[in-house]
Amino acid sequence: MGSRRGPSCKFESSETPKGYVPVLVVAGERSERFMLRVELFKHPFIVALLQRAAEEFGFQQRGVIRLPCDVEEFRRALLELS
Repeated sequence: MGSRRGPSCKFESSETPKGYVPVLVVAGERSERFMLRVELFKHPFIVALLQRAAEEFGFQQRGVIRLPCDVEEFRRALLELS
């Protein structure tokens, strides 16, 4: 049996594993890249971040999706989701 991946993993290369979407969590000057499992995009926390991203960055983002959130807060939320 293969290893099961968590709800996210740190984004460290340009290769995106199947079932994951790269995102950039942005708070002021600080940002960090993550890979999120596709299923997380239904979770209310992620949906709220996507709505905030649309308000802050617009719907025409190019490249990696930027999510406006403190990196540590985002990590804590992911731990609760797993």
